[in-house]
Amino acid sequence: MHFTFLVNPAASSGQAVASWQVLESYLKEQATDYEVRFSQRAGDIKEWTRLFAKYQQASDQTLVIVGGDGSLNEAINGAMAYSNANQLPLAYIPAGSGNDFARARQLPTDPVTGFKRILTNVTAGTPERIDIGEYVDAIKREHRYFVNNVGIGFDATTVKLANASTHKKILNKLKLGKLVYLSALFKTFSLQDTFQIELDVNQRRHYFNRGYLLTLSNHPYFGGGIKIMPDADERDGLIDLIVIERPKVFIKLFVILAQLMRGKHYQYKEVHRFTAAQIRIRTARLEFGHADGEELGSRAFDMVATTQPYPFW
Repeated sequence: MHFTFLVNPAASSGQAVASWQVLESYLKEQATDYEVRFSQRAGDIKEWTRLFAKYQQASDQTLVIVGGDGSLNEAINGAMAYSNANQLPLAYIPAGSGNDFARARQLPTDPVTGFKRILTNVTAGTPERIDIGEYVDAIKREHRYFVNNVGIGFDATTVKLANASTHKKILNKLKLGKLVYLSALFKTFSLQDTFQIELDVNQRRHYFNRGYLLTLSNHPYFGGGIKIMPDADERDGLIDLIVIERPKVFIKLFVILAQLMRGKHYQYKEVHRFTAAQIRIRTARLEFGHADGEELGSRAFDMVATTQPYPFW
């Protein structure tokens, strides 16, 4: 049994390297047959996974991603770029700052414990099929997959500001990365304006004139552990969506977002929750977007989102 590890040394501002060093010591102790590649730039893991799916797929070889949600996103998009019919099962050891995919699946963050679990599943020979998100954007002619969320508006602007923070690396090394997003969140309040949203869901059209936050997901979490959709199920074959409109009374926005942090926000009339096999989203003006924390830029959107099951060890 041979394992190929794709490690993103930049994940969690370099903390993924420490996780890999712990795991490598264990692999050597156990005389495990393995090789490792360290990504140097964005896109490396996507390309390696594509090539692995194309040329190296075999019953005795297992591909393991060590990094954050963005690393797993690259791997999924690389594997699906080669073939979405003959899917390559992936293993994942979370070593990022958010780790929402791991949180939804209750994966251990200890790398040795995670590898032991992977080894057990690979030995059993039956990968677990979990929904991943998929969208096609007509404006950009973009076809992409995601493991956690696609966001437009408030959360995407927060991601943009957090990624641009000069303090992000330092705080991540001190294991205080959430402070970066907290700081970015407060800045977003002064920058994010309302925008119009048009939805096609379950053969009905919906219009929102005061859109503020829009998030697609196939499991409950976003933003490093916030239960934005506590009732989302990553096995039901459906895509989940939440739209939050900005209240006319600004202080109420703080109340809604505070309740969102507790998973108690569905009660407000400004919060709109949808579940369907397919959802179409249109926005007319330029808004920031993100997919699994990776910036999509400032743009208008016309996307159709669905899900499909994908095999994981």
